[in-house]
Amino acid sequence: MRHELKYLLTPIEYTLLRERLKWCLERDRNGSEAGQYFIRSIYFDSPGRSALREKSDGVNERRKYRIRFYNGDLSFCRLECKEKTGTRILKRSCPLTEAQAKALTEGGGFDADAGDALLQTMVHLVEHEGFCPVVTVDYVREAYVSPLSDLRITFDKEIAWGAVEDCFTHERYLSNVYGEHMILEVKYNEYLPEHISHILASVSLIRTHASKYVSCVESQFAARGY
Repeated sequence: MRHELKYLLTPIEYTLLRERLKWCLERDRNGSEAGQYFIRSIYFDSPGRSALREKSDGVNERRKYRIRFYNGDLSFCRLECKEKTGTRILKRSCPLTEAQAKALTEGGGFDADAGDALLQTMVHLVEHEGFCPVVTVDYVREAYVSPLSDLRITFDKEIAWGAVEDCFTHERYLSNVYGEHMILEVKYNEYLPEHISHILASVSLIRTHASKYVSCVESQFAARGY
């Protein structure tokens, strides 16, 4: 499992860190020239909202299921399960066809016996335990990596919630739940490189347990009442 640290940044903190990090890390090749790409995640939860409650209650070991695609391109769609224990994470994923992704959001209805184990688990959760899509989370990610140490640092901006009804067709949601703030995520294996630690310490960062899923669900509830 990898470590994951999160911080809530102001625009000034973001600018300072980005200017320092870009000289010692590589831009993510999956992004544009600016190292950015658009992410849409469709989060699933149980009828009792177990993932939401476990996060709010501070349960140490928990997991979330989501469908994710990038830059509006459904030809590269993934089913993901993110498991978290303290500050450590493990992400499992498998590819989905557009038809499979839509079937899961509509309640299942396809045979996953010969598919990936994660897909089989998800089909079971949807068809037999009532898991369903709860909220759509949109954001722009600016990513930097260090291949030698498997370090990954991301700035997640313009985080917005959206309805699940048109999650595959709506171009972009712009509710911006964190206002002008953004989320910095630092992911690494056993040790954070010392020079990166020094750069992060150059700004008065405050750790956060912010969850894009929880924040977007709460914002959706405030706006729509469910």
